[in-house]
Amino acid sequence: MEVTPPAPRDRPPSGPSIDGVRLVGLRAHADHRGSLTPVMGDAEFWAEPVAHAYRVTINPGRIKGWGMHKLQSDRYFIAAGDLRIVLYDGRTDSPTYERFDVLSFSSQTPALLRIPPGVWHADQNTGEGVAEIINFPTHAYDPTDPDKYRIDPHSGEIPFDWSLRDG
Repeated sequence: MEVTPPAPRDRPPSGPSIDGVRLVGLRAHADHRGSLTPVMGDAEFWAEPVAHAYRVTINPGRIKGWGMHKLQSDRYFIAAGDLRIVLYDGRTDSPTYERFDVLSFSSQTPALLRIPPGVWHADQNTGEGVAEIINFPTHAYDPTDPDKYRIDPHSGEIPFDWSLRDG
């Protein structure tokens, strides 16, 4: 069929493209009382032990990141709010070196996200309310020798445009 103006066709949905990143969509079971979302059911996602757990909140319009670990994987449960999570592969020996993944979540799309060591990540609240992540990293936090590296998201060291666009 011919139509004007010409436009590109939508691409089919795809998951993360960075090597080692894993996204597991979760299904909330809801009724008139509220909802229940199973979090620990995917055996492959939880193959490594839970060594630590903590809750992260992000205020509307704010960005937490860039952060990266050299030893641990982060395992996020995206629990509430509207989030854009941006991943950048900083591993020089990775087949996806310097690739970005931009993932969007809302309270209607709860999910698990595994971020491997060497992948920079930043979390941006794109909504009106507080966003919430519960992290289950694969190594316990050691305050005397933290496995945490940070870059200011506005420094330009990782070339990402944080503005939000429609379309």
